[in-house]
Amino acid sequence: MVRTNISSKGQITIPQIFRQRMALTGKQEVEVDQMADGTVVVRPVASILDLAGSVTLNQPLLSPQEERRQARLIMARQAAKRGLPT
Repeated sequence: MVRTNISSKGQITIPQIFRQRMALTGKQEVEVDQMADGTVVVRPVASILDLAGSVTLNQPLLSPQEERRQARLIMARQAAKRGLPT
């Protein structure tokens, strides 16, 4: 068990050993929750950067020109279904 103090502003310093174990960095957001028994739990909030590389694609990325071409084809098909001129 490690002791720490609460500042006059209500801030608590998380001891270095816990910051290292939890891989916390400066300016990182954390969630603080109180359990039914009064225990306070601190959890790191996942950053969008933590998700980098976690999504795999089933097909290769398209060039911007190819994306526009395919979007135009889809819009033309939808317009044709509605009886609008393409």
